[in-house]
Amino acid sequence: MTDTIMVAVDGEPDHRAALDWAAERAARDGARLELGHVIERSWGDSGPRPTRLLELASKTLLEAEQRIAVHHARTVLDRRSQASDAGSVQTVAPDIEVTTRTLFGHVGHELVAASAKADLLVLGTPSDAERRHTFASSIAARVAAVAGCTVVAVPHGWEDGGEGVVVGVDGEPGAEPAVEFAADEAAALGEPLTIVCAGYIANPLLAGLVPEVSLGDRRERIAEDTAERVRAEHPGLTVFAETIETSPARGMVAEAEGSRLLVIGTHDRRGVQRVMLGSVGHDVLLNALTPVAVVRSPGRDRTAGR
Repeated sequence: MTDTIMVAVDGEPDHRAALDWAAERAARDGARLELGHVIERSWGDSGPRPTRLLELASKTLLEAEQRIAVHHARTVLDRRSQASDAGSVQTVAPDIEVTTRTLFGHVGHELVAASAKADLLVLGTPSDAERRHTFASSIAARVAAVAGCTVVAVPHGWEDGGEGVVVGVDGEPGAEPAVEFAADEAAALGEPLTIVCAGYIANPLLAGLVPEVSLGDRRERIAEDTAERVRAEHPGLTVFAETIETSPARGMVAEAEGSRLLVIGTHDRRGVQRVMLGSVGHDVLLNALTPVAVVRSPGRDRTAGR
């Protein structure tokens, strides 16, 4: 159950895909939605708070975004209520709570700190066009690496028109929470779940030592075993298992095209490695055209970033 969803907003009309995604998710789950705006600290700021003018500007921005979020959520609730009257879905909560919060400091640090009190943190990421013409920021990857909760990155301009949920697996324990999250999401949407295990069959480091076919067989077993477990835990859910011979990031991004959500896990590194999401996760976030959820393991230290 998701109790609190936090979404970062900047007031840009072209950047509201993340807000729409978060508002719809909050309406669906009856969760509290918190809108956070970060006032970036500059080199000349020495006090603990921004100037009064910046605080006023942030308040005005958040009030406008709050009205948009409430309107979007109510539209979703009305649509679901009408469907419920027709007997197709269950009745949902009549409204959701939408609050606002101004943060002051460096964007990544402030969002990570705020994630300690959220169940889901939603961020906007550059659109495909922005990635082709400008340097693609990795702020989402940096936040997802150390956040205290699951992070969902939504490309700017993304419009929900896809179907199904895709989750990447590699046989490691870090993928299990991601599979559980993806299965719950697919079940809530009433749409299929696709389990993907991607990688190259021919591994030059193992040439002559391990039969190439054994690498492909292992990936097939990982995908099929995961699919069988999900089918047993979610009767009625349509589950597909796919094995793709390509790099893991490229395979997951390609498979997720046209879907509603791509889900990946994290190995929850410690020490210096903790600040890095990993090459696969980083590449996925920089190239995916659909929302990406980076799922935290249960029991993750929720004081991260404080």
